[in-house]
Amino acid sequence: MLALVISPDAIRDRFGISKCAIDAFAAIRAQGTPVFVVTNRGLLDSVVADLNQRGIEYVLASGRQGGQPIKAIAASLGIQPHDVMVLAVNEVDMQMAKTGGAILIAAGWSTNPRLYGLGMKVGSIDQLQEVIEVTDGWTGSWWYSGKGSSYEVRALVDLSSKYVSDDQAIFARKVTNTAKNGGARLTALLAVTCRSMMIDQVLTGKLFWGVYPSSSSANDDSEVLSDFVQGLRTSASNVRFARRGEPLFLRHTKSVKRSTSFAGDRTDPSNQIETLYLNPVYRSQLKGRNVVVVDDCTTYGVSFAVAAAFLYKAGAKHVVGIALGKFGNRLSHTTIEILSDPFEVVDRTGYKVVSIEDFTGRTDSNAQSVLQALIS
Repeated sequence: MLALVISPDAIRDRFGISKCAIDAFAAIRAQGTPVFVVTNRGLLDSVVADLNQRGIEYVLASGRQGGQPIKAIAASLGIQPHDVMVLAVNEVDMQMAKTGGAILIAAGWSTNPRLYGLGMKVGSIDQLQEVIEVTDGWTGSWWYSGKGSSYEVRALVDLSSKYVSDDQAIFARKVTNTAKNGGARLTALLAVTCRSMMIDQVLTGKLFWGVYPSSSSANDDSEVLSDFVQGLRTSASNVRFARRGEPLFLRHTKSVKRSTSFAGDRTDPSNQIETLYLNPVYRSQLKGRNVVVVDDCTTYGVSFAVAAAFLYKAGAKHVVGIALGKFGNRLSHTTIEILSDPFEVVDRTGYKVVSIEDFTGRTDSNAQSVLQALIS
């Protein structure tokens, strides 16, 4: 079950309290999602009575930016803070969501500049209702969760039966379309990813976010996945160490596109290692960080193995690879040791493959049809 938290600003328009807005939130409540109006300033008794009559609960709480109302509401419903969604219309709403550990959705009609930069947003209350319906149907379990000796991998969607041809390019195009089209579908995909990361406690410690580069990346942080990760990063994290326009990985030479190349050993990481390096602008910023690396899809897991090798050489504390989709059961954990400077080009003598082993992983088939429908 999800709960929705709003502030009085969400039910106001330029004329005052909006009956249409209250009607829209009442419709969300009628569909089974508890709705709470949280404020530290109070509301007119007549407005409170109207809210209560429609099943919308009113909470008067001081210092809500500290997140305590989120925790109290979650406890009262027997759910967790990551099961609470906050529609942010002002900056205090945003602070309350982040400090309380809730899912943060920005109101696209807000004029607040801080909210404008958030990645998860809706353009209307009706669109919010669509996002809630999808997110509420998601159990929070990754389809695949694997842990190796040095890094972990998570994948949201099982693509094995969806794309029997194992064509990752098809899925990549679908991710691109979802991200470019935006709207409720993209926000819902961001929300379920964020919720899963919260449930799995991936969003802990000193976080650093990165995107694994495409085979012919322009190194300008303009890839579609960069926008997706920006959405996650701005909504889920209190701090951001990566700067927009400065990708974590740089591709100095075009690599072989593994998803469409059937020649050679697709588990061999050599081509990937020898065509990229870490962005030197982050030379002093990766030590002791937990790093989240996002890729659109994975089959053999080479990209995450290579990313982990470079990041550990740079001093990262822990690496988690997040794939939106996973093909087949061929994912392996590969330990690679980078022997030279990870912020410079690594040649054939600058690394070695230490071991290849199976992941200790599990799969969960819940909500796959919903997620596969989202990415279209």
